[in-house]
Amino acid sequence: PETYVRAVAVALFEWYTFTLLAPVDHRGVLIEDADPTGTETPGLITDLDGYFPSASTWRDLAEYRTNQHIEIEQVFVPEQWAEAVAASGGQIVDGTHAYTVEGTRNRAGVWYDEPVTSSHPVAFTVFVSCEPMFERCHLLRLSELDNPLR
Repeated sequence: PETYVRAVAVALFEWYTFTLLAPVDHRGVLIEDADPTGTETPGLITDLDGYFPSASTWRDLAEYRTNQHIEIEQVFVPEQWAEAVAASGGQIVDGTHAYTVEGTRNRAGVWYDEPVTSSHPVAFTVFVSCEPMFERCHLLRLSELDNPLR
């Protein structure tokens, strides 16, 4: 599950606006790998709104050839997850995991023909369902950006 969560983090934060791809394309990759039952998918779609720029903002960022990536510093099972599982009374099925990702979001672009960069810490929690529920991991939900489980 941790390896899968790391891949989700990269998919969320690695993009380049000066291409033919739009936010909907990047979101689509994550939605395609969502909960196969479809139960969590509407929530995931809403969660993704907090991670990708709107289409109009994307167009503005494209003028500056903005690209972004994440440097993952740590991935861990938050203590609050164990508390949530214990309090669920068996409602959280075996194979469901939560990992909090902490890292640095790095952006680069061009402003008046000069390269510019910015870096900001980010933290979020990724909820996934893996074996034995499914043969491999699938993305369930995301916490609000910078409001992870600790």
